[in-house]
Amino acid sequence: MDLPIFVLNPFVIAGVILGLAALAYLVLALYFTWRFREKPVTPAAGFRPPVSVLKPVHGAQPFLYECLRTFCDQDWPEYEVIFGAHSESDPAVAVVKRLMSEFPDRDLRLVVDASLVGPNPRASNLANIYRAARYDILIVADADLKVDRNCIASLAAPLIDPKVGAVASIYKGLPYGGAAAADFGTMNISDWFAPSVLVDVGLRGIDFVFAMCSVRREALESFGGFNHLANFFPDDFALGNLTAQRGYQVVLSSYCCDTIVAEKSFSELFRHEILWQRMERFCRPGDHFMSVITWPLPLLLVLLLPWPTVVGLGIIATEIVLRIALHYQVRRSFRMNTPAQPWLVPIRECVCFFAWAFGLFGNKVKWGKNIFTYETFRKLIADGRNVTPLGGDRVATSLGEK
Repeated sequence: MDLPIFVLNPFVIAGVILGLAALAYLVLALYFTWRFREKPVTPAAGFRPPVSVLKPVHGAQPFLYECLRTFCDQDWPEYEVIFGAHSESDPAVAVVKRLMSEFPDRDLRLVVDASLVGPNPRASNLANIYRAARYDILIVADADLKVDRNCIASLAAPLIDPKVGAVASIYKGLPYGGAAAADFGTMNISDWFAPSVLVDVGLRGIDFVFAMCSVRREALESFGGFNHLANFFPDDFALGNLTAQRGYQVVLSSYCCDTIVAEKSFSELFRHEILWQRMERFCRPGDHFMSVITWPLPLLLVLLLPWPTVVGLGIIATEIVLRIALHYQVRRSFRMNTPAQPWLVPIRECVCFFAWAFGLFGNKVKWGKNIFTYETFRKLIADGRNVTPLGGDRVATSLGEK
């Protein structure tokens, strides 16, 4: 039986429009991912400023020692690594002290301070660490990131330009623990998140940073520093956005770090991904809604399969083929060692879609003992140009609800 080429059905028309938008996105994603090449950056001759690495820690994940150790062995002439915890009884403190004894010749320090300058415990931890930092170039990095010896050099290099205020390092997923959920989780980060960032940066530039970035001290203090960022969740996006609002450039480095994915169950992974989606909606609500074109497969199946046509089936097939091609391109561009799993790509896209759909609902995110609201986050971002520089008299509005 021959299939019709096309039918004038509103569902089919909607599916074709969505499919064509998704195919256009995938072509852009393939292009910008192909153009990107993960590689270390060599600083200009004579540019070797001292650097402060700020490492907030909490808990004792099994990968913590391995990740923190990579920041203690950097190919850079002068740097300090300052770890911070809120309590001496935090299990991470023992890991940090082990590293301090293992690298006695390195400038490694630990700040234990229970002070909270805002409802975000990570940014409050960074605010406590920051007071001990001696240098004007800062690298901020989460505890679950793993780097090589070129990390400091690569993130410091772009700051030779005084107009650059912050440098973002994109990350890729690295599974830990051997759980199937961890392997599945890395696909979302590497195959969907990373290419979407490259498309965004390629089309309109960058005004955000991630879990690891470098920042110039004067840029950080221009909007109130970590004291102000402690009112935000997520605070990393706010750091880049406020830096750009104050007139500094934010650039994307070609240096990539690994973020550990260690979820042991699919339910834990799915809850985590819903949280990510809700945070994305907090940061860029319009972009978050339009990101449906990055994981459209479930909608395409619902809209096009009940009324099969040559055009509709062709769109579905092409979308899957291009997505698998992107799966392989990501592994080349980001120098990934994990094996390709093309048969999982359609399933992974469906899970991404449902996490996105759940993330459309709810205007609050609970983090620790505090609740962060969409409305207050958007207001703080909008008011960023009027924030008093660090040391001013104005007190930032609290974003948390106890």
